[in-house]
Amino acid sequence: MDNIVRARRYLMQCERVLVITGAGISAASGIPTFEGAGERWKNMHVRNLAGVDAFGKDPRLVWDWYLYRRSIAATAAPNAAHEALAGYARSHPGLTLVTQNVDGLHEAAGHPDVVRIHGSLWHNRCTQCGREREERSLAYIELPRSPCCQALERPVIVWFGERSAEADVKRAVEAAFEAEIVITIGTSGKVNTANQLVAIAIARYAEVYDINLERSKINAHGRLFGAANEIVPQLLAA
Repeated sequence: MDNIVRARRYLMQCERVLVITGAGISAASGIPTFEGAGERWKNMHVRNLAGVDAFGKDPRLVWDWYLYRRSIAATAAPNAAHEALAGYARSHPGLTLVTQNVDGLHEAAGHPDVVRIHGSLWHNRCTQCGREREERSLAYIELPRSPCCQALERPVIVWFGERSAEADVKRAVEAAFEAEIVITIGTSGKVNTANQLVAIAIARYAEVYDINLERSKINAHGRLFGAANEIVPQLLAA
């Protein structure tokens, strides 16, 4: 049986669905996979930009990197995969979406609820008290300071070596425990987030289907090879 047919039939029987998305779902929207191997910005690897030490050493450089990423996301539009997921979620309240992406395209597509496990490009955090606010500026003449403390702000991004917000982790883990099916979309599995949630779900006897251009490290029962903007609408079609 074709994997997409098998996945559709199984999905139709399920009420509790966990979807985990990675950079691959936004590729058709023109968002580069910055976390992939070998990407550079100003001849620097992302690991040398996305960290507390890097921010402490040169916050202007780090902010320029994230403003660059914001400028790309600001011109991008949700693609068919984002739209299909949002539409499906509106009619299936048992679906939980956990995204590793920070571009905001799921929200732009009208998805009713998104667990942003790695943060958001569109929020700043006060480095003194931790208060967060939405912020959509694409350039800063002066580095941003918080309205609450007048302290330097940082991007609300989970940097290397940091933990995701406790509330987001709790929601993601609860969804993995309850899931009857897990659909991973556009994630390589190189980041532990997806693998850990999949392992929990499999231990609870959920089926796992991975949508990707090539074989990922996700432990899946079925693999649907192809672009997310082509495969996801087929899988979720009414």
